[in-house]
Amino acid sequence: MAIQFPPPFSPSGTLAELTLTALREQNATFRGSGGVSEGNRSQGFRPAFYDMDTGRVHPSRFASGLEAPMHVLDGLPDDLVVSRLANGRVEAIKPGIVAGFVRHGQFFTRQQAAMATAPPEDSADRFSNPRDHHRLLSLWERFVEDRVVAADELRPVVGASWQRCHACRVNPERRHAPLVADEEALDRHRDRQADLREAAQPVLSRAGELLFEEDSLVLLADPEGLVLEVAGDHRARRQAETVNLMAGGLWSERDVGTNAIGTALTAAEPVQLYGAEHFCTGIKPYTCSADVIRDPHDGRVLGVIDLTGRTQNYRPHALDFAMSAARMIEANLMANYFQSRERVIEASRAAFRRWSGEGLLAFDRRGRLVKANTPAHEALRRLDADMALTPQTRVSALDRGASGAPQAPPAWLASQERQPLGEPGREVGTLVRLSAGS
Repeated sequence: MAIQFPPPFSPSGTLAELTLTALREQNATFRGSGGVSEGNRSQGFRPAFYDMDTGRVHPSRFASGLEAPMHVLDGLPDDLVVSRLANGRVEAIKPGIVAGFVRHGQFFTRQQAAMATAPPEDSADRFSNPRDHHRLLSLWERFVEDRVVAADELRPVVGASWQRCHACRVNPERRHAPLVADEEALDRHRDRQADLREAAQPVLSRAGELLFEEDSLVLLADPEGLVLEVAGDHRARRQAETVNLMAGGLWSERDVGTNAIGTALTAAEPVQLYGAEHFCTGIKPYTCSADVIRDPHDGRVLGVIDLTGRTQNYRPHALDFAMSAARMIEANLMANYFQSRERVIEASRAAFRRWSGEGLLAFDRRGRLVKANTPAHEALRRLDADMALTPQTRVSALDRGASGAPQAPPAWLASQERQPLGEPGREVGTLVRLSAGS
């Protein structure tokens, strides 16, 4: 089973204050994960608050000014305080203050901290056993003929995938994966994944060096199973091209049956498959290990990294390699994400001063919300926009990095003024003025 995280806990676009009660509810929601202090303190996270209006991070402090080991409202600046209890303790602070954590100077929401600290799932069923190869070939033949295979005869990840392959009518005699139409079409797909490819480039480059003359490949694929990049031994690459295990190959389960790329994407977890565990005949000479790559912003699956070699050259630690590579790519994505946030905070500073009475939203180039001032809450309410004002909000229509036809904006956004943030030709995001709703 893939690790599940609680949804981001934040108010919708309505005017909502952060209260002591809300903090207790958030702690209950994230208890047992890195979304609370006791679950992430050992990894360097400190409780803090993010001000959506300014982009400023406030460490959690007691009224005395000393840093607190949990979320405390008392040490926040007076201009953020809405109400106090009879004993003077802060009861509520203004809308747009998000509870989370700070590490290395960067703010994480509770969900982002939970994702960043989640331990790897320990599963004995995750690894293939080469000694099962001939037995699995017999099981596969029986499954293809009459689908009579007992649940305990296959690893769960393999059995579930074979059933999906049958349901999708995948041809078990398939000899290779399909390819995208042409080089131009592949370039368009690659352009759409520019951020993923940039984050993966140093990892692929190093992996290619390590795999020189090792009869193995490392591949990067997008969320649809389309291979974007390949690195590794040249002879292995030529052999793999006979089954279209190459840039442009489509390796989803529906395209080529059970395989580490497609099955990892479907299961959203690390997968290793040995020879006969593959569903299609042409893929059985290979052993592959893959893990998904998640967006550090909101946890969605961005792609997959895969290590593949010939079955006779089985390497038991290949899955560890793939999992480590995925974590390194995610670390690069996280660094890029935080850099883009800082650029938006700086580029929008003057606009937030100039139009302080209007509802303003500032997004980065990928449509991720960075800032939202206090009037934006009321403006969104009037526009009937059910949108959380949190650093984990994304509006796909404002993704300036996507190629192809832009997505239609949501109804609330269609009539609002939008301006690029940053210098011409070097835009870092989008400013949305919600004056029509104020």
